[in-house]
Amino acid sequence: MASSACAALYFFNLRGDILMERRYKDDIDRDVAELFRTQILNSKDSGVQPPVRTLGSVTFMYLRNADIYILCLTRNNANVMLAFKFMTSLVTLFKAYFDGELCEASIKNNYVLIYELLDEVMDHGFPQMTDPSILKSLITQKGFRSEFLPEEKRKEVSPNATLQVTGAVGWRREGLKYKKNEVFLDIIEQVNLLMSNNGESVQQRWPGGRA
Repeated sequence: MASSACAALYFFNLRGDILMERRYKDDIDRDVAELFRTQILNSKDSGVQPPVRTLGSVTFMYLRNADIYILCLTRNNANVMLAFKFMTSLVTLFKAYFDGELCEASIKNNYVLIYELLDEVMDHGFPQMTDPSILKSLITQKGFRSEFLPEEKRKEVSPNATLQVTGAVGWRREGLKYKKNEVFLDIIEQVNLLMSNNGESVQQRWPGGRA
């Protein structure tokens, strides 16, 4: 089984209160997340706490930004590098939506928008798309203290969203002209040939025909 980045994502303030949560699998519940506050944030162990801890069968991976903690939890064999890459990309994404600021206040003022983004950026524990330029063309809701693209600019970006996300090329955009009208086709044909031991052709086959 491939190792995933996280089964659940939590946001804490510095006091250890849960600001919001998004669970991508059913094997993590809120009680497990509470261990982050009691066993890690409020730990009496001296020294700097490591960013990765395993308590029981659960791996805790977290980072701090301003006055919040972002926590990834998983019970599977955790891909730690993938999890931290995802969390740092998530910080960059939220700052792009919230005018360069990600803190407790911006989370409290943008619950609906953040849940929309969390639905897009991860699927069943595996990170998906976190590029702000693409997501802004898909989710155009305004965030706390942020100014989005004007309507004209948004119309220009939106048609490219399908191409960037899926790689599918749609119909040519309006106003595109060429000096020559040309069409180039690549034809690939598969032929199966059966030969005798003396080099004579016994049978030839290709999809859709026979000789």
